[in-house]
Amino acid sequence: MLVGLGDSRQFQKWEIEDTMKVFSILATLALLTSAAAWSQDTRGTISGRVLDPSGSVIPGASVTVTNPEMGIKAALTTNADGIYRAPLLSPGMYQIEVTAQGFKKALRSAVEVRVADRLVVDIPLEIGASEQQVTVTSEVPLLNTETASVGTVIDSKRVADLPLSYGNPFLLIGLTAGVTFNGSVRLDRPFEPTHIVNFSMGGTSGLLNDVTIDGAPTTSRANANQVTASYVPPTDIVQEFKVQTATFDAQFGQTQGGVTNISIKSGTNQFHGTANYSFQRPSFWANDFFLNKTGTPRPNFSFDTWGGSFSGPVRIPKLYNGKNKTFFLFGYEGIHDSRPRHDDTTNTVPTPAMHNGDFSALLAAGPSYTIYDPATRVAVAGGRFQETAFPNNKIPTNRFDKVGAAILGYYPTTEKSQGDITGVGNYQDAGTAEKAKYWNGTWRVDQNLGDRQRFFVRYSTYTRNSTYNNYFDNPFVGTQFWFYSKTAVFDHVYTVSPTIVVNSRYSYNRFIRGSDEPASAVGFDIGSLGFSQQFVNQVGKDQARFPRINLTGYISNGSTNENRPTVNHTVASTLTKSAGKQSIRTGFEYRVYQQADRFASNQQSGQFTFGSTWTKGPLDNSAASSNSIGQSVAELLLGLPDSGSITRQSDYIEQSGAWGFFVQDDWKVSPKLTVNLGVRYELETPLHERYNRSTLGFDTNYVQPISAAAQAAYASIYPTISGGFPQLTPSQLVLRGGMTFAGQNGNDGSLYNTPKNNFMPRAGIAYQLDSKTVLRAGSGMFAGFLGQRRGDVLQNGFTQNTNLTLTNDNGLHFLTTLANPFPNGVADAVGSAAGLQTYLGQGFTYFNQNPKLPITIRWEAGLQRQFKNFVFEANYVGSKSNHLEVTRNINTLPAQYLSTLRTRDDTYNNLLTASIPNPMYNLVPGNSQGIYTGTTTSRQTLLSPFPAFGSNAINTTEYTGYSWYHSAQFTATKRFAKGYTLIGSYTFSKWQQAVNLLNASDPAPVREISDSDAPHRINISGVWSLPFGRNRALLNNTNGFVSRLVGGWEISSIWSIQSGFALPWGNMIYYGNPSDIVLPLDQRTPEHWFNVANFETASAKQLLGNQVRTWPFRFSTIRGPRQNNIDFALIKDTRISEGKDIQFRLEALNAGNHPYFPNPNMTVTTAQSIKDTGFGQISASTQSNYARRLQMALRFVF
Repeated sequence: MLVGLGDSRQFQKWEIEDTMKVFSILATLALLTSAAAWSQDTRGTISGRVLDPSGSVIPGASVTVTNPEMGIKAALTTNADGIYRAPLLSPGMYQIEVTAQGFKKALRSAVEVRVADRLVVDIPLEIGASEQQVTVTSEVPLLNTETASVGTVIDSKRVADLPLSYGNPFLLIGLTAGVTFNGSVRLDRPFEPTHIVNFSMGGTSGLLNDVTIDGAPTTSRANANQVTASYVPPTDIVQEFKVQTATFDAQFGQTQGGVTNISIKSGTNQFHGTANYSFQRPSFWANDFFLNKTGTPRPNFSFDTWGGSFSGPVRIPKLYNGKNKTFFLFGYEGIHDSRPRHDDTTNTVPTPAMHNGDFSALLAAGPSYTIYDPATRVAVAGGRFQETAFPNNKIPTNRFDKVGAAILGYYPTTEKSQGDITGVGNYQDAGTAEKAKYWNGTWRVDQNLGDRQRFFVRYSTYTRNSTYNNYFDNPFVGTQFWFYSKTAVFDHVYTVSPTIVVNSRYSYNRFIRGSDEPASAVGFDIGSLGFSQQFVNQVGKDQARFPRINLTGYISNGSTNENRPTVNHTVASTLTKSAGKQSIRTGFEYRVYQQADRFASNQQSGQFTFGSTWTKGPLDNSAASSNSIGQSVAELLLGLPDSGSITRQSDYIEQSGAWGFFVQDDWKVSPKLTVNLGVRYELETPLHERYNRSTLGFDTNYVQPISAAAQAAYASIYPTISGGFPQLTPSQLVLRGGMTFAGQNGNDGSLYNTPKNNFMPRAGIAYQLDSKTVLRAGSGMFAGFLGQRRGDVLQNGFTQNTNLTLTNDNGLHFLTTLANPFPNGVADAVGSAAGLQTYLGQGFTYFNQNPKLPITIRWEAGLQRQFKNFVFEANYVGSKSNHLEVTRNINTLPAQYLSTLRTRDDTYNNLLTASIPNPMYNLVPGNSQGIYTGTTTSRQTLLSPFPAFGSNAINTTEYTGYSWYHSAQFTATKRFAKGYTLIGSYTFSKWQQAVNLLNASDPAPVREISDSDAPHRINISGVWSLPFGRNRALLNNTNGFVSRLVGGWEISSIWSIQSGFALPWGNMIYYGNPSDIVLPLDQRTPEHWFNVANFETASAKQLLGNQVRTWPFRFSTIRGPRQNNIDFALIKDTRISEGKDIQFRLEALNAGNHPYFPNPNMTVTTAQSIKDTGFGQISASTQSNYARRLQMALRFVF
């Protein structure tokens, strides 16, 4: 049982009220609309022509399309062009019966409709009496002759028989050409909703795609612009699914990227079921690369999963027989899992000697690791401050701060690995387990209301509870985590006439994401750390957690601690009209997105950051140790944080809506040519917060009331500034800028304006050169989103930070202690009460009031060629995305004040950062921000465009970003026949972007290789039924025992390889040709990933934040490790009796045991070492994938 924030009961009243309101609106819309647009559907269409022996069309023929397993029938009549169309067919096997006066009846059986298929099945008739019957036996068409859209169907055979970690069907998205996996390879379980669908598609960032189950959107939102899978069905009940990476049908919307459509099985006239159990044990695992390297034995972990399904007709003895009418399905899955997880990337804790104040070992790494004594700080010339080092780099124990020492006591004194000479890497720990419990269930009922109406209802839910990252097994660090998912859908199909079909649907989707610290940290007694009773009272018992400690360079414990329910309601309906050679669809959909959040983060119990401000030297602007190693621990022992604060956090309830309308015309111009033409219109409503608890914008022209007083104070200070300050004369100091709020000054609660002109044309053609070859091309426009899926409300003022005022004279005197960090009290949030004076002295983010909608234009041209049972496809797919969001800090130091020197400019930095008298000191009584509590400030702060807010970032967004993508995609597919099935794909692509500002003051984003670019991706998968046993090519005539022994064997496998992503670079000084940095592939090792020669590595010579950056963020040629994985399965099916089989499976995941390494250390000041913790070296607690795992499974099928 998890202890913490609970199960969102605090939001139940909100949710019930809003659900009833939304449901009533949506139900009304569904009733009032006879034609509306549904979004991404899983159902297919069978169409074709009825022909006489001469090849002429036959108008007026009667066509019946039947699903024998469910009794579903579509009665149709061919039109004047001899064409019939049966839309909205659930995946499955169908038969087509055709009759016409003067012709024999034709029957075509075993026509398989897969997800979103558009099948063309022409039926030839023979002259004769209608009582005579002819069976048509031509093959099901393999070519796509009806659309230009690009994608891959993952059929039921692959879903059932390919090796899958934890049976997670979403992993099969990777079989598709044109996708790149961007998520964590280790987070591969069905309850990892962000990572398992994190595939970029066709030049659109991962997590911008849509996911539907039975046509209903099944997504939630993790973080801003991250659309995740809110529900994952058990594999046993997945019929199949389709991944579409380039769609040119106006029916598809609400996404810039691709669409994954999953179809859940339906019950049939026969009872079917499964029961399964699979498991992993430590002896089934290979050891992790880094554990082998350190001689650490394999940890002890386990995995057990069980489940099953049951489906069939609804029968109540003597009361009701649901054959051909009513069907049910139930699927269940449970997982108990314990496996390695170590999310921290520092792999470092303070050394045992540091616990005693002994930092002498650091001196071997260089003088920058010297620990200076803040008690010796004095002011020196030039506005600088100087300190003296602790003798022998040791802090006397009588100088230890009681609270700091108590906090350090929660760090272990036993190292788990050998660190370098500074201790870095001394806690590589692959033994920490994530323990998870998960259960998942789906219920579905299908009902046929005669031949003209049918509907289904489905309810799905899962629960995931887990604990992880409990590195120290105490309250300091660790996570409790939970997901609760609930989805429901009602879908109705009504055949109005043989040429008109209406499909209406309502879906509900609720996903709760929650986390908290370890149970022992919830309600933690912070007084036990030595904090004063005043601070204990300021935190409060309900919010109390172990305080947030940011110990720079070491494992820290930041924890969001939230309970976040997200709700989506969708209503829609599709009208399909067959008219001659055209099939016309039209209509609308409406989605409502709601989210609430309640916080208990540990920064609400105090947040303290320890770095090197007080322990580096000799001057206050001297270079610190690399990543503040040692110096941050010294600050903790001395009780002197770089910064501290406590937060009063507000909850929120937000909502936005999205409308979509479309018209699509699929025109069969001739038997060889199909033209698809459509247009889609989308309108998204702005984000709202129910009680207007959000920032709106920022008035850059508003002058703060204290501006005149600041200017007067500055006028008296100005003549005394040492060295002068010609860049800012007294008349130029004006305190401009003020925050605006929702619901004020005529605002209706809308947090911004959304565009109204979002028309998106789509076009495609498919031309059949001959019976085996199709040319296809298409182009279309696709829109992103601006509402709740983009991000949350901004609660500046409703959430309030009170800063620790440790000193007001740069450390010459300290005003308080760590034990009583806020002696003057904690400011409560006042919401918008302070109006334009809100958040003075603080940084924040505000909404651009006129955002632009991200737009992607995608195009494709390709060729399909059938060769026997194979289909080969070659496509060029390109895209250009505009209006991409770029974060802009409007309070950054203007470009004219940046140094352009290519080496470290200490002289200019000393000028900008030197202490000068502060004209804003004490102008806002009660304000705890440094610009109003410090007696001194700096030129750099006063040169900020909005100094009333200090030099803190004031962020907003602009829509100047763009990206472009080009790819060649090759696919070979063979459906299951003659004992095997194959899919192979290769994608060669280049993806570039301009979404980041190289310097915060740059006018436009820099053009660069995309952080999601992977030039090469190969994926090959297959299933082979070995040809032994009864009804097979070999050993066909053996007796029953031998047949059971040698028959029923299958081998399946998936191999994928993907280029590494371009490495991210800090601001470097490099004395050479960047082309020399990259090493040949065969020379790259974890010890030496790239050439580190010619980099400036000295801390004291690194570039500063007030210097122009010219070094790129990334190079296309210098990449991180690639992904290379092969999974393998051996399957044995044994017939027990007719219709009953036992299946044994042995699966080897990462069968080749290829380690996928994390990126190398990119901190240039970290020296290389034999422990591989330095710049350009790879060291971690665990590899980024898992070492080889074996899992065994037993399955009963009937």
